[in-house]
Amino acid sequence: MDTSVLIVGAGPVGLTLAHKLATYGCPIRIIDKNQAPTDLSKALVVWQRTLEVLDSTVDIQQFLEHSDASSVHGMIFQTSEETLGQVELDGSEGPLPTGVFIPQSATEHLLVEKLAQQGIHVERETELVSFTQDDHGVVSQIRGPQGDTTSVTSAWIVGADGAHSKVRHGLELPFDGDTIERRWLLADITVEKEQDPHFMHAYLGADAMLGLFPVGAKRWRVILDGGPGARRGDPTEQEIQDILDERTGKNWQITGSTWLSEFVINERLVPQYRVGRAFLAGDAAHVHSPAGGQGMNTGMQDAVNLAWKLALAQGRDDCEQLLDSYHEERHVIGKKVVAETSQMIHMAMVHNPLLLKLRAFALRHATRSEWFKSIMRPKISEIDLNYRGQSLARTAHKTKGALQPGDRLPNLQEGDGFIYEKLRHNGATLLTLDVDPADLPQKLGAGVGAMPVHAVALNPDGALAQELGLPSGGAALVRPDSYIGAIRHNMPEMHSWLESM
Repeated sequence: MDTSVLIVGAGPVGLTLAHKLATYGCPIRIIDKNQAPTDLSKALVVWQRTLEVLDSTVDIQQFLEHSDASSVHGMIFQTSEETLGQVELDGSEGPLPTGVFIPQSATEHLLVEKLAQQGIHVERETELVSFTQDDHGVVSQIRGPQGDTTSVTSAWIVGADGAHSKVRHGLELPFDGDTIERRWLLADITVEKEQDPHFMHAYLGADAMLGLFPVGAKRWRVILDGGPGARRGDPTEQEIQDILDERTGKNWQITGSTWLSEFVINERLVPQYRVGRAFLAGDAAHVHSPAGGQGMNTGMQDAVNLAWKLALAQGRDDCEQLLDSYHEERHVIGKKVVAETSQMIHMAMVHNPLLLKLRAFALRHATRSEWFKSIMRPKISEIDLNYRGQSLARTAHKTKGALQPGDRLPNLQEGDGFIYEKLRHNGATLLTLDVDPADLPQKLGAGVGAMPVHAVALNPDGALAQELGLPSGGAALVRPDSYIGAIRHNMPEMHSWLESM
């Protein structure tokens, strides 16, 4: 093999996958047909769950303290005449915010820098031409910057190459779903008056929706429904200004723009994330409306889920269930995200006068409710996602604790810090209660790809031990993506589970 994994596509998803695989010691190559990373803002928010799954191996402070970053505090719902309500989205159980507004260009830059520190560089102006696979590996034909075509052999190939994925086309997979037949417009603008950079704005009037998302106090992203009809080309700055005036009551005066675009919203999902030795992640597997800013985040979490499984599978022939669990776990998440973002965008597209009044009434009352905040915050930050009842969690021993296998590990206080501070390493974590150090396992998995298991002794009176329901001598295995893999009453049970991986 020339490499263990060939990653096609060097956006945030491919870069995240490359970084995590390299951290686990898995040889990789990453190619991208573009000459350089994007210089556009594109995806504008990194949610809490994405920050958490990066936190074990990336300095998250670089995201939080970036010059173009601001933490997410909430969303304001408005019409051109009134403010309907405001939902506060802060209040995490740990130190991380619900999310951070940061341009995709900055996210990619930080990940590229991290890869460079690991000695890995993206092969630019290099694209996948075709590939074949069999039981032994994948043979890919790639075209380099000089136009020459070479052959690359790898154990696996991953398509992180976007909505028009060459890998997905090579697998001949359908990309089923719908297109919302309306004209959608996007603009990155500078405005005259500073606005609070911690809040998103949703204008929901009778003349269609308009959203504003901060890239700073004076820099904002505008996404709006341009109405039914055929595409007419990219908008002008004056067209955007006219629509802003009409729908926001002339509260946003443009002084400049850096990106003006017309786009189409597709809602599509592949039926399989894995076909043999080929995998799909991010927009190659699922596309949907920009409502909620879930796309890039879902894709980066795809990558983190896949990375530790591919690393464990290195040099082994007995990992089919483990590799199949990538599709099992992530396809249901992709389906959920496509459905929920579709609901959000269609709710924003309401035009019926009666439904408009009902929507305004609901928002006025819901945004005053603590219940609404308690539902919205975990959903939009993606910390409510879990893998309960799926194959890597189903066999785990049930306990009396609130937390179960497949759940996200909450970032609770443990000792003089938060538990995620103890997950900052390149393997799995074993949370124990009164366990003899001699009984602790050393590895997760077997063979070349096995990764270390780091043990953390919990305070028996602490919140985490109580939430896990651990008895004396018990342990909980936290996967490298910070989901709970197993909860066991004793170490022989835990060893048995680890060996099954």
